[in-house]
Amino acid sequence: MEKDVTDLKVDVGILQTQVSNIEGYYQKLDKLIERVVDNQESLTNQIYEDMDRRKQDTNDNIKELHSRITTIDRSLGDKIELTERRIMDEMKQLRKDITEHNTKEDREIKKILEWKWMAAGGIIVVGWLISHVKFGILEKLIN
Repeated sequence: MEKDVTDLKVDVGILQTQVSNIEGYYQKLDKLIERVVDNQESLTNQIYEDMDRRKQDTNDNIKELHSRITTIDRSLGDKIELTERRIMDEMKQLRKDITEHNTKEDREIKKILEWKWMAAGGIIVVGWLISHVKFGILEKLIN
């Protein structure tokens, strides 16, 4: 029985050592698990921060694009308005030039018509004179 008690004491001592070793392993595993959890939380927080930063960058880029589009829209609107004004000014000038040209041509045509009617009247007078005047009397007047 003594031997059994001794064997039992030895077995209990070995078990105590093994339990002590297992407790050490569990403590190390607990620390390792805590580190992994802390690491995971840190990584998760970093991921969310990155996502927020990228979202903010995207929003900033959208605002910048909107601003550029608005600026270009205004610029193009101004250029279109300026071009329209130039075209309208050119059309007004062309209309004025056409009116002046037509007025000038009307005056010239009136002059030609006056000359034509004067020539026609002169020819009629000369023709009438030739038909009604006697050349004998003219000869006496001229000499």
